[in-house]
Amino acid sequence: MTTAAAAPSQDRLQAELDRRRPRLRPPAVVMQPAMMGAARLTRYSFSRTMLRRAVQSRWLARRARFDIDDRGHGEAVYEIDASGHKLSFVAFTTTIDESEHTDRVIAERWEVAGALVEGDLTGEFLGLLRRQVPLQEAGRFDPRVLVLTRGNRSVRFFDYLVDALSAGAQPDPDLVADAGYILRSTAFYANGKYGMRSFEGYSEDHPLRVPYRAQFVCAWLFRELGYDLVEHCARAGGGDAAVPFDQRWRRYFGLGNATGLGLVPFAFKHPRVIHAWVAIREMALADVRALPGNRDRLERLDEWIDRAHSHFVHGTDHDCRPFLSSVDVASVVLRVRKAFERCRRDPLPFDALYRWSESHGPETAELVVSLLLELHDGDDRLIDELLTVDEHSPLDPASTVGRMRTLLASRFEWISRLDLDDDSADAWWWVISDNTEEPRRARRDRLDPACRDVAIDVALRLWRLRDALDGYDDDTPIHRVLSEHPEHRLAAERLALSDRAYAEPRDNACSTHYLPLLLQRFQLAMYGMDNFKPKSTDWLRVTLFQGAPRLSDFGVDARDDWVLPARPGSSR
Repeated sequence: MTTAAAAPSQDRLQAELDRRRPRLRPPAVVMQPAMMGAARLTRYSFSRTMLRRAVQSRWLARRARFDIDDRGHGEAVYEIDASGHKLSFVAFTTTIDESEHTDRVIAERWEVAGALVEGDLTGEFLGLLRRQVPLQEAGRFDPRVLVLTRGNRSVRFFDYLVDALSAGAQPDPDLVADAGYILRSTAFYANGKYGMRSFEGYSEDHPLRVPYRAQFVCAWLFRELGYDLVEHCARAGGGDAAVPFDQRWRRYFGLGNATGLGLVPFAFKHPRVIHAWVAIREMALADVRALPGNRDRLERLDEWIDRAHSHFVHGTDHDCRPFLSSVDVASVVLRVRKAFERCRRDPLPFDALYRWSESHGPETAELVVSLLLELHDGDDRLIDELLTVDEHSPLDPASTVGRMRTLLASRFEWISRLDLDDDSADAWWWVISDNTEEPRRARRDRLDPACRDVAIDVALRLWRLRDALDGYDDDTPIHRVLSEHPEHRLAAERLALSDRAYAEPRDNACSTHYLPLLLQRFQLAMYGMDNFKPKSTDWLRVTLFQGAPRLSDFGVDARDDWVLPARPGSSR
């Protein structure tokens, strides 16, 4: 997210990095595709920070209305008092034929259509929502609407869960636990789309004036709706015999989600945002690696390792390539446990464990990173501040060719290792599809871009700019180069903008060998998602808020140790 007031935050972020520089992982390690494609949710993923801030700020949450019939058709309203700001999640529910279920945004009907709104839910406002929210992209809203979302029941599990509870039984873990969700969302639109409030529309002191905070509040309430729908339908079908989810199950299920190529352009088009995401994680990791191993910290890490093993060992053993299945991750956890037994005697045991992990591949390294970050006690207010960045950095037309060469050598030296002169380097081009309004990629030898491509070919553009500069002296002003070669303007502007260490995924999205899943997983992990299950090279399914506190837990049992829940029926 970009705001005019973000420059001080960027200065603060740089100062925090400079203070830790000797202990930071270098971009050459962090930004390589394989490492980004092994990322896992951490203490600083957006789902975690949202719930922590809600608890710290003493938000109050309740279900305000639930006008749902026996089939699950109707409407529900959930309210949050967020530091004096009245937020409501309004959901309209129905059922559709199984054949109409799809994870793609081009669907025209959904079983749940909802919106996060702010202000009094008057009859007039609720009438507007009833008419417009089920239309989704075809609807039109006003700034009282913050987020628009939709999704469907789990085809495999919703009816089974209803049947089990209505008969007075709890679910069979062997049948449902590997999925971990009841409803599956397909989109969270915000930031000014369709007339909704933009990010700039939040006041400086608004609790949602943090990137993605509104979307994750909406997703958390969407997940709550899933529990309520199942238990309501079970009571309708089973009467006095029906039971609610018991303590083992009442927090286990998360919210399903699926994502495709749409994430890829975002990461390539927002270098300073990506830098902020990565830098916050790397700052925390550097702090933990510098900690001595006192008894409390060593025991805490032991507990998190045990927790991770218990979670993954009872997960799926399905083929999740290019990622590891849950059962395979459990085997990695066992190796981490053995390594930690050796490392715990080191003066800096957490640093020793990370150094061991880095020599055992990206999946092991990033699993260790996620476990180590559970030991970090950072300032969430500072983290929120650092996420807001300014992405404006105009190109100075008086800058010289020599200066541009220097920047290319310092910021993009890695592009020389991508074999960008080979024909395979420019095999794909990216476009927003006319039919689906989704990002897509197409083979260049099958379909000409006709000047409609989305400019995420960063590595190629910078490579070609470098070649173009070879024909000019160092003191030549860049405006002369661009007047003679305007096709390089975007590359020159990107060079000026890309002034942060962790800004650039070190990959070429147009290459024959490019695998979108790696960058998708990185972004999803930053959001706080897990259970990565690829369905092709281009899209995958994930779970969000699995194990998270429920509405009724606020102020009672809303600790931040909810991730990696054990499957009901298993022991820690």
